[in-house]
Amino acid sequence: MALAAVIPRQASDPRCARPADVVQGQLPPRLRRCRGLPSLDHRDFMRVSLIHNPSAGDDEFSREHLVWLLQEHGHVLAHEAAKNEDWSHLIEDPGDLVVIAGGDGTVGAAALKLIHRHVPIAILPMGTANNIARALRIHGGPAELIAGWPTARRRPMDVGVASGPWGKSWFIEGVGLGLFATAMAVLDERDSRTRSKPGTRESKLERDVHTLKGLASEYPPLLLDGTIDGRPLSGKVLLVAAMNIAAVGPNMDLAPNADPGDGQLDFALVREERRADFIDYVTTRLRGGEATPPTDVHRGRSLRLAWSGYDAHIDDRAWRGENPMPDAHAAIEIDVAAHALEVLLPPATENA
Repeated sequence: MALAAVIPRQASDPRCARPADVVQGQLPPRLRRCRGLPSLDHRDFMRVSLIHNPSAGDDEFSREHLVWLLQEHGHVLAHEAAKNEDWSHLIEDPGDLVVIAGGDGTVGAAALKLIHRHVPIAILPMGTANNIARALRIHGGPAELIAGWPTARRRPMDVGVASGPWGKSWFIEGVGLGLFATAMAVLDERDSRTRSKPGTRESKLERDVHTLKGLASEYPPLLLDGTIDGRPLSGKVLLVAAMNIAAVGPNMDLAPNADPGDGQLDFALVREERRADFIDYVTTRLRGGEATPPTDVHRGRSLRLAWSGYDAHIDDRAWRGENPMPDAHAAIEIDVAAHALEVLLPPATENA
């Protein structure tokens, strides 16, 4: 189904609005939007809000270039904000479409502000891993993707909610407990101590995977005690991940068949006896190769686990097990909220 918010207009009718008529995202009272009429310049007009990460990408992804592209395709910029700015005005009046230009951190943070708002989001991937865009098969440059919006369809997307010693948090990618979470915490702590960071996408992925491999050989296993949809879950594992999409972190496809719109989560486990297989998998990925992850995957809607002090991550945010909230419960609860978001998929992405 084409995007319902796309509004064609007719130049011969003086009451119909054109992009140039819109001031600060608002139409003058004398003008109206005209539906069902052909467009003079064959483009479609939407009020869009732009959220972008100014530190990601190159000149192709600069704020100025993105705004120019949006206007060149006939859209009107209702609001614009950088990743670390106040978005409250944007969330209150997002317009017809929220455009998120950035990596997984930016996409996740912005999308979670739009849960159950029934306003579609459009992703322009420009990060390191781009796991969310990969899961939705969104690829290509901003000009190509923006050009596909008039014939795009809305795709429902699930989100997850995790409650534990860290409090309550929504997530887009996944929640991880154990090895992967510890690796993320180590990398965060290393980044906070030094100004020198990998300069390219490839070098950052290589650093992240190398850190994960280094920890995997001697990482103490977690002793699971919990349930998935009421079914018992036990044993010794290096990690457990509740996945809404296939990959997390440096393109680690822990749940290759995860579908972010099926109303369920994929719970991936790496059991202790498969430690060597996991190290081989990480080594292959470090060398740029493809490999099948040595994970046991269980699909369901809810996970309940007793917490015994291990590290966790919620999307790209690491949380150390020694820092529980003051009123924390020694339990972890993870659930799915089906179809809480809508994502715009240009036609080229669906055929990829």
